Amino acid sequence: MNLALSEKVVLITGSNGGIGQDICLSFLEEKSHVVALYRGSPDKLKDLESEIDQAGLSREFYHPMSVDLSSGESINKCIEEIIQKFGRIDVLVNNAGTTMEKPFLSLKEDELELVYEANMLSLTKLTQRVLKEMLILKSGNIVNVSSVVSKRYGRGVSYYASMKAGVNRLTQVLATEMGKKNIRINAVCPGVIETKLSGALQGRHHKLLVSETPLKRFGKPTDVANAIKFLASDNVSSFITGVTLDVDGGIGL
Repeated sequence: MNLALSEKVVLITGSNGGIGQDICLSFLEEKSHVVALYRGSPDKLKDLESEIDQAGLSREFYHPMSVDLSSGESINKCIEEIIQKFGRIDVLVNNAGTTMEKPFLSLKEDELELVYEANMLSLTKLTQRVLKEMLILKSGNIVNVSSVVSKRYGRGVSYYASMKAGVNRLTQVLATEMGKKNIRINAVCPGVIETKLSGALQGRHHKLLVSETPLKRFGKPTDVANAIKFLASDNVSSFITGVTLDVDGGIGL
């Protein structure tokens, strides 16, 4: 299947995370220009860069860039640098986020702000800024990484689940607004994926989660990355917008 993603400029947040690394690798395999966003020390990307080298992928298409997604000023500077270098942004993958498993009444004010900032506000700020560039060319794709908890479950993650439900709805509404401008916006909803982030959850509820998953296993980061790559390709999914694609082994049924 020809995804026709070669030379596309793909902006990926949370590129140093378990799923983020595989998203970057997946697009690099297609020879897309991957702008891997991270916050803080470049050392966070050591694992990703090691994976790139081990896979024999060219760093010619790999462009790491530091940005503080909580800062409008930092986002503007980042986007301006990308536009100056490439002239456009073809794909935005909003992957960055954080979860917090804690009873709702036990959440402190700073924890509420952290979950909101990481999963909703930062995504909204970056999406708004990138859309302004996509509107100029009347072309582009955005894929948001949501979660299966936005649709079911939620015990201990009520606030996180609410943020992801908000991402789903934002995806749908923006798809209706941007469709006439030839910009597609979709989301993926991963189930339990084998990453460090979900390690504790898997450890505590392994048997229960596997028993409720029709495919009887947890997902891998590549499962999510491949779904994102599919949605980002105008060559194979040009008539798909506003969907929240479950990548969950059927646990959401």
